[in-house]
Amino acid sequence: MARTTEMTFACPCGTTFTATVHHAVNVTLEPQLLYTLLAGRLNVATCPNCERQIATGLPFIYHDLKRGLFAYVHPNADLPEEDRDTLLAGLRRVYAEAVETSERISPPHDSHPSRARQRHEPADLPRAIAEPEAPPMQVIFGVERLITLVESLLEPEERLGRVALTATGPDPAARERLLDVARRLATQSGCLVDTELDGDTYSVWIYGSRKRVGQLVKLLNTNP
Repeated sequence: MARTTEMTFACPCGTTFTATVHHAVNVTLEPQLLYTLLAGRLNVATCPNCERQIATGLPFIYHDLKRGLFAYVHPNADLPEEDRDTLLAGLRRVYAEAVETSERISPPHDSHPSRARQRHEPADLPRAIAEPEAPPMQVIFGVERLITLVESLLEPEERLGRVALTATGPDPAARERLLDVARRLATQSGCLVDTELDGDTYSVWIYGSRKRVGQLVKLLNTNP
C-alpha cells in the first residue's frame, strides 16, 4: 500500500488544487507527522487561494514503534455498529495477510556488519510498509480519539507547542515575506508551518514539540 497519494480538491471559492494525503502514517520513520496529527492538520488540505481547510475524511494506518501504538483509524467516530462490525471483519483478514507477507519478506539474520547493511538497505521500504515489528493492531474511530490517546503517551516536552507570526492587511507580498520567514525559522528549529486567514489577519503558525517551539520563542525574544 502506498503511504501517500495526491488528491484533487475543488474549493467552494472556485479553486481546484492538489494536496498530499496519507494512507499510512509511521511516526517512527517520519517523526514530524506526529505533530501534523496533533495540530489537526493530518489529511487536511488548505486551499492556496482562500486558506479554507478541507478534511479528506479518509481512514489511515497509524504506527508509532517507540510508544507501541499500531492502529487503523477511521475518521468517523459515529460509525453505525453494523458498519463497524463489517469493517472489523475485513481488517482482521487484511492484518493476517500483512503479517504473513512481512514474515515472508523478512530476510534471515546475518551477523556480518557489511552484509547486514547491504541486506537492509533494499529491504527498508517493503519492511516499513508491511510493519513486521508492529504490535497488535487497534481500531480507533475518530481522529480526535487518536489524538487524545497519542497525547497521553507523550512526555510533557514532547507535546504540541505552537507560536504564530501575523501580518495585518491584504498585501500578498507582505504575506509571502512572512511565510518565507516562518519557513526558514521552522526549518532551523525542526518544526512545521501552517497558515490561517481570518479577515485581513494572516497568521503563520510554527508548530512542533514544546521543547523545540520553546527554544524558538526564546530565540525570537532575544532577537526582536
